[in-house]
Amino acid sequence: MLFVWWFLLHHGSDCALADLTTSEIFPHPTNLSKPEWKCPSDRPATMTTVGTFCGIREVVHWPDGMASKVDIYYGIRYGQPPVGRLRFRRPVPPPAEPDKVFSANELQATCPQPRDTLFQECPAARMWQPNTLMSEDCLFLNIWVPSHTPSEMNSKEEKLAVMLWIYGGSFYTGTSTLSVYDGRFLAARQNVIVASLNYRVGPFGFLFTDQAEVPGNMGLWDQRLAMKWVKDHIGSFGGDPERITLFGESAGAVSVSAHLLSPWSHAFFTNAVMQSGSILGNWAVSNAVRALEQTYKFSKMLGCTGNAINTIECLRKKSVKEILDAHDAMFNEASYFSVPFPPVLDQHFLPYENGLRLRQMRFMKTTGSVMFGINKNEGSYFLLYAFVNNSDWRGEHTQLPIRSRAEYLTCLRRVLELQDDIRPELTDPLIRYIDFEYETYDYIPTLASWTRRLEVISSDRSFKCPTITMANTATNQYVLSGPRIGGKLPVYFYEFQHRTASVQWPEWAGTMHGYEIEYVFGIPFSPQFQATFYRFTDEERRLSDMMMTYWANFARTGDPNILPLDKDVLNLNSPAGEAEERVDSVLEPKHITDYLEQVRLPGSLSKCEFSSWPQYLNETASYLIFGEEAGKLSVGSAPRRRQCLFWQRWYPALLLQIERHRQNCQGY
Repeated sequence: MLFVWWFLLHHGSDCALADLTTSEIFPHPTNLSKPEWKCPSDRPATMTTVGTFCGIREVVHWPDGMASKVDIYYGIRYGQPPVGRLRFRRPVPPPAEPDKVFSANELQATCPQPRDTLFQECPAARMWQPNTLMSEDCLFLNIWVPSHTPSEMNSKEEKLAVMLWIYGGSFYTGTSTLSVYDGRFLAARQNVIVASLNYRVGPFGFLFTDQAEVPGNMGLWDQRLAMKWVKDHIGSFGGDPERITLFGESAGAVSVSAHLLSPWSHAFFTNAVMQSGSILGNWAVSNAVRALEQTYKFSKMLGCTGNAINTIECLRKKSVKEILDAHDAMFNEASYFSVPFPPVLDQHFLPYENGLRLRQMRFMKTTGSVMFGINKNEGSYFLLYAFVNNSDWRGEHTQLPIRSRAEYLTCLRRVLELQDDIRPELTDPLIRYIDFEYETYDYIPTLASWTRRLEVISSDRSFKCPTITMANTATNQYVLSGPRIGGKLPVYFYEFQHRTASVQWPEWAGTMHGYEIEYVFGIPFSPQFQATFYRFTDEERRLSDMMMTYWANFARTGDPNILPLDKDVLNLNSPAGEAEERVDSVLEPKHITDYLEQVRLPGSLSKCEFSSWPQYLNETASYLIFGEEAGKLSVGSAPRRRQCLFWQRWYPALLLQIERHRQNCQGY
């Protein structure tokens, strides 16, 4: 999923690969079928230039009694197994086999990663656990297609917009196979094609050397290869290769922003959505010097020393378990938020010399539209895993992790990664300054105040402000081609504040990092998810309908307010006969508020109160707020302006001043 499960490193990496070597992992079943095998007539089959894919057809039942069919293609291979000589290298596409039929009816392997051992009595924690076997042979993608769409169409107007999902997990965990990423509801409800991809995480995906054998950013190259596969072949599934929208959350949002800033990726997508993250985050990217230090440390732990070639050969011979154990051992247990192997500024995929150049976003894609968003309580998830343990969880779910000012100040050092500083007298003023910046004087502090203040600081520093800063910079980009040439790049921004009523996390955690995803994917309509993890109210289903509509509108047109022409979306639940007449009156895409006056929306969506979503502009910085009450929308402006100016400008300046004092002291 979405988060850094850095805490896993505290508790080992039980990944069910304890005794497996690379050669033993390779035979893991894949989606390849026997040459003589043919797709059964009751299953959908799509022919492409690389092979024919035989999927499955599923029925989605809606609360109002209506039903939709979706053709699902699981486990389409887009890369050769990255094992043996291909371990740590950029992905290699498989050979085309146009005469072969591939069975695409089962979810495939999760890329190697640790398993969570904390809070597993909590279904809201278990939902992020990998749900398929783990293997290095994991470069697959999944596709969901509304089944009424012919597999081959000639007119661009008939092609469907495509939404390609990139999961999060802080480049340490994550898989496209989770129930919360089930694309059938979004595809069926909005008449779009949904796709998702797997990519390598941890050292398998982000180890870095100055050698072509281990170039770094392999996980981003994985994503790019999957994006190219979708661009090249989605037309065979009824998708429009000129309307591909990337969307991702946390590390997935960092990945999407990396593709926005990398000229290597621009040709393979149109629009981009970044949910709770950007590459400007303090945890999101490393410079080459630090990345090489991490690689040296990692290699030494595995006993792989000597010149670069010998070290790489040694690492390729290590088992998956040995690699994950070394990854675990690298983790600083006192750290609050650590990503041992993030993407790196390699001056190739990410052609930026340093963080300053990156923040200038010189090579940003200048066509399409972009959307950014944040959740109300981004930091609370990480407070849970950093400052609450299993025994406390079992004893009292509501216990606050920080209960005094003294605890708060100690934990603040950890949040700022200053707990190991050898000159605390130099950093004490910085701690006091930040505390003063976030002090509130309009009420008397309570027991809950210290946890809330630390959560706000953590949210701003690691998630909200990096996302807002990138949105602010994007508003200054000019469109260089297309109908909007000469104008500013369209930017949209949102804040998600609703907390799912039945989610099992403590109340103080609020609207946590990652818990908007279920609404974007339409998971409140999933009986399987609700039976396994937690349930949703009718109001929350309407909220999900609203969010799916906004996201799909954005994918179709680059504007979340513009609704589609397609009759199957406009009249999903309309009686036969009425649909044609109603659609014929809609001659062009309509703004969402105008559309409500003309067309009855499908199912529970007809009861939603939409709001016009304003563009995020320099002058107004207006954005849409999905309120605490499900379905309640409002418009805000200038999100976290003062706080983000502090983290963007003043905090780095204060750190630099401390470093200068440190160097001056060392000179005596």
